[in-house]
Amino acid sequence: MAVTNARPIAMGVSRIAYGTVGDGVPATEFTPLPLPTKSSVAFNFQDPKEVKIETEGSIDPFYVVLTKDSTDYIEFSIPTPSNDILLAMMGGTLDGTADKWSEPTELADINKSFQMDTQVRNGKKVQYTIVNGKIAAKLSQAPGAEQPELLLIRVYKQAAITADGVKKAAFTREVL
Repeated sequence: MAVTNARPIAMGVSRIAYGTVGDGVPATEFTPLPLPTKSSVAFNFQDPKEVKIETEGSIDPFYVVLTKDSTDYIEFSIPTPSNDILLAMMGGTLDGTADKWSEPTELADINKSFQMDTQVRNGKKVQYTIVNGKIAAKLSQAPGAEQPELLLIRVYKQAAITADGVKKAAFTREVL
């Protein structure tokens, strides 16, 4: 397929999914999550921190190094999640006979590949992939008369490194 480098219209979300992290590569199979609450998806890609070498007699720095100061993440909310989703995103245990989820006794250590697709517009969509994401999730909104229970999920971008120590891209954006 020839690359056209056409400018896509990246709006809306048509799919969010997670899978088992590969060896420095994303999952090969993804499990879909319910669509998120409208307008809840946020990209929190951090600005770099500057480290300056300043010299006497100059208002401009001699040299600037940019470093990461915080972790990049994508977050979104899922309304009225099932207990299976709570288990996958928060850990804990599930009593299948009673459809009862119990929280973990310690913070869960959950790493997943993550993918999100935009809605198709003009025959194209954009797919965002975090190869190795640290999942942090919590119930962030209680149910009310005019609001659903919400599960807030954050996917923190971690390094994508193979077992042999080869660094690979941790995040991709593909036009399909």
